[in-house]
Amino acid sequence: MSLQSVSKTILVLETFLKFPDGRSSVSGLARQLGWSRAATHQYVSTLAEVGWLVQNEKRDYQLSPRAAVFGRFAIEYSGVPPEVTRAMESLVEQLNEPISYAVLNGNEAIIIERHEPKRPFAISRAAEPHLELKTSASGMVLLAFDAHVDASRREGMQDTLAEVRANGYAQSHSEWLGDVVDVVAVPIMSDGECLGALSVIAPAGRFDIPTAREALLTARAKVEAELGGAKAG
Repeated sequence: MSLQSVSKTILVLETFLKFPDGRSSVSGLARQLGWSRAATHQYVSTLAEVGWLVQNEKRDYQLSPRAAVFGRFAIEYSGVPPEVTRAMESLVEQLNEPISYAVLNGNEAIIIERHEPKRPFAISRAAEPHLELKTSASGMVLLAFDAHVDASRREGMQDTLAEVRANGYAQSHSEWLGDVVDVVAVPIMSDGECLGALSVIAPAGRFDIPTAREALLTARAKVEAELGGAKAG
């Protein structure tokens, strides 16, 4: 038999994900939940007391750094969704290039899974898992599609990120680990949430970018359909 108090506590935390900036007043949260203000305040004040919620200068509540750390730890160590892993394996065979899956981790993107082709690949020799948000294709995807990124991290990039959202992907041509590389990345979305960024990387000029882009977009559509089906089931 489930504990209603635990279920409702989890529901309160999950509801914060539905607000564009991740913040809400008690009244706004109550409306979203369909609860009374008094009942909502009881859960919110308890979560704030134990450090999972904090209030800003406007007295609105938001998830605390403790919640953020827990969330990132869960993402990094609970494993990549099997639907994503299958897509990565298929993309490696199709493109014969390294395929990575990255998630947001503070002020950077971090690669939590990478699949390599069997042939030697020069820049995979000590692949750096940490990526700059504003300069990497995966980072730009996360900035563009993750609704919970602090707005200050998007400063000066509004036009670029709007284009990424409109296109559904990001590309970069830059130096990485001493090599000039081309990268294409797409988001993986589920119920409006950006779960991570799927990308392909290779030395500049080695792969056909439109072909790689189309492969990633097709993989994204397939993964998101599978994720939706799995949840519905």
